[in-house]
Amino acid sequence: MKPHAELRLCAVPLCAGLVYGTAKGLALGWNASNLFSGFLFGVVIAIVVGIPLLLWGDRRFERFKSRHLISALLQSLVAVLLARSTWLMWAVGGLALGVLYTAVVSAIERLEVRPKGARSRWTTIVAVPLSGGLVLGGAAAVLAQSAGMFMFFTLIGTLLSMLFGWPVLWLIERFFSTRWRYVLGGGISGGLIWLVFGAPVIATDPQALANVLGPWSFLLSWLMVPFLLLGLVAGGLCTLLDRLHEWRKPSR
Repeated sequence: MKPHAELRLCAVPLCAGLVYGTAKGLALGWNASNLFSGFLFGVVIAIVVGIPLLLWGDRRFERFKSRHLISALLQSLVAVLLARSTWLMWAVGGLALGVLYTAVVSAIERLEVRPKGARSRWTTIVAVPLSGGLVLGGAAAVLAQSAGMFMFFTLIGTLLSMLFGWPVLWLIERFFSTRWRYVLGGGISGGLIWLVFGAPVIATDPQALANVLGPWSFLLSWLMVPFLLLGLVAGGLCTLLDRLHEWRKPSR
């Protein structure tokens, strides 16, 4: 596994979201709806297509310097086919994404490499989005009593954990050694998600958010607390999964 794997993986959906959010803003107008839907569209495509291509390229074509550009063009092709856009958008979007991701990865690779023992294991990297998805999906199922809501919010939790949880995992592995560091990281991730998505909407249009939340609107009076609690529970689940993996490892 390459160093700084958490940041490399997080950069895939983040860069794609920025590129396709900007593209939709340029094409249809600069408003919050277009920017957010374009960002989300790019993030989903990058998770489904871009991350597998990154892992495969790192494994099979590590010395091929243009592999990130090829991956970006393939992601752009999928986006164009789904959105029924033009081939010009395919070329421009793919090149922009390839250049942006290559620049971001180059910056990440210049970071100081941690000792091998301090790096995240693949088990932990996978456990972060798995924990976030299960916890948010479980909370939604309890409140809404719906299997469909469980599936939907599991996907939302997984996506948010990739965007916020992976960078936080990189930080806590770098600066903390306590056995409860993943719980701490979960709380930090929950707070960041609140600051990015919750606080701005409450400050500008709380009634709109209350309408979206429906029966969950009572959570608005708790402000950041639900985000922190969900993050802490997800961190605890991540810690449990990490411990289970350790216990199952054969002793040498």
